[in-house]
Amino acid sequence: MKKIINKGFTLIELIIVMVLLGILAAVAVPRMSNTIRSAEESAEQKFMGNLVSALEVYSSDEVVKGSVKKFPSNPFIALDKWPDGNVWQFDEQINTLRHFRNGFDGDLASNEVQTWTYYSHDPGSTDQNGDSNCYATTQNDDGSYNDQQSSHGCYEISGPGYDNEDYMY
Repeated sequence: MKKIINKGFTLIELIIVMVLLGILAAVAVPRMSNTIRSAEESAEQKFMGNLVSALEVYSSDEVVKGSVKKFPSNPFIALDKWPDGNVWQFDEQINTLRHFRNGFDGDLASNEVQTWTYYSHDPGSTDQNGDSNCYATTQNDDGSYNDQQSSHGCYEISGPGYDNEDYMY
């Protein structure tokens, strides 16, 4: 009598493996997308940190040239290398920095766009109330702090990671 040897898996074994793979995928995909988002946020914050450092170097060079701290109207001017225009843009009309996470596809409403505002103030500039735009903080003898008008220029950045703002999704 011949003995029949079955090689392979039964249907039930294959179904169990498929269910297990489905469960693993359901758990892994959300974690992976959160990891990707976290990496994108970290990369943006690194770029913004480099931009702030470049602005400080730029202003130090301005002090050497003219004894007054100034900042450029377009922050990208302070960078050694201009960023890719399909990824990072600065709109001088509305003072907005934009980062297109997957490149610019023409859709500004996409949630893959993060924005920051950037304002540079010239030395001695004032707001609509006549108050100085730029202040220097000094420490008093009693340990308290005092803001005094500064004769130097300054800049403001607000957006995700600045002024306690979170990322918008």
